[in-house]
Order: sequence, then structure tokens, then C-alpha cells
Amino acid sequence: MKFLIGLIISCLVASTAAAATSSYSKFNIDKDCNFEKAADEEIASIGASGICKIDGKPDVYFYEGDLRQTLGFGAGKSFETFGAWNNINNVIEWRGDNSGNIYAAIVRFFIDSPNPDTGMVDKASRGQILVVHKVAQTKNDETCVVGLIDAWRNKEANLLAREIADTVTASFNCTTQEPKYHGNHKQYPTSFHKTLPDPKPTTVN
Repeated sequence: MKFLIGLIISCLVASTAAAATSSYSKFNIDKDCNFEKAADEEIASIGASGICKIDGKPDVYFYEGDLRQTLGFGAGKSFETFGAWNNINNVIEWRGDNSGNIYAAIVRFFIDSPNPDTGMVDKASRGQILVVHKVAQTKNDETCVVGLIDAWRNKEANLLAREIADTVTASFNCTTQEPKYHGNHKQYPTSFHKTLPDPKPTTVN
């Protein structure tokens, strides 16, 4: 009986994995994005935000501030990114089902993490992180980062990122949960900053 149950579970997992598919888009910030006009030159020099159109894919919401970048997919979101300076790769891997429903996006971030021993960015401290995002199904839904994978410390980083996209995204609550690292971490871990709402105060009668 235990063998039969285990076999059924294995088949269900395999079926879910088989149903998930990947597609890829090249992402050109200068060509694909329409940016909001900044109020003045000082604000423009600090950062920018815009909506980017990619044929047949959810809208991409691009944000940059203080040499740090973040993305939203299918809807806008609050600013969440790494503490260190960073920039995104120009390829988006989309995860979807056989019906064409896209539920996750994977993007590689290049991270300028400082070496804690020297305070400077060097080859040993600079990293690459695969960032798994939840894709909003409507503009009123949530989009956020759901998982982080160190691309240098995990031999099968892309496979791990897809696994997180397929198993974590659906149940991840963007309002109450923070993303975490999966797999091995590099020697100099890169912190990820996300602002969660303050908990409701306890009412004392």
C-alpha cells in the first residue's frame, strides 16, 4: 500500500513538472520601455520607472533607484531589491503551463557585493543571482520576488530556479512573505530588501 501511494505521488510530481514549460524573451530597456517623466533633473538622475512591452508576454514594470534595479510582471509593485548595487540581464525566462498561462519569470541579476574584509567590490565578492518572480494575472494582482538562487554556487542553478518557480510561486503571499535563498550560498551572501507592512496593533480592551 505504501509503495502504491508513493508511486501515485511520484506520478503526480512528474506530471506537474511535465506540464510546466519555458519560453524566453530578450529584454531591451531602451527600446521596449516607456518611462514616466521625472519631475526634475535631480530626480531623473537618481532613478526611473517605466512599463515595458514584450510581444505576447505580460507587461514588465521596470524600476531603478540609486544604482539598484527591480522588476514587476503583469502589475506594478513596491520597490524591492538587493542591498548591493545591481543590474539585470537582458533575458527573461517565463514559466507557464500547457495552456499558455504564465505564472513566473526568472531573471539573472548581476550583484556588486563588497568584500567585507576590504569594503571593495572584487572578483570574489561580485555575484550573479537568479531571481524568481511571481507574475500577476491581472493589474490588481500581486507580483513580487519569491525566491533567490546563487548562480555561482549551484551547479544546476537554472533547474533549481525553475523548480522554485513551479512549486513556490502559486502559494507565495507577496504581502506577508519574504523571499529566501535556495540551494548553496556564496561566501559573501547578498542581502535582499523588502518592506513588509507593519503588523496591526493588538487592541487591549
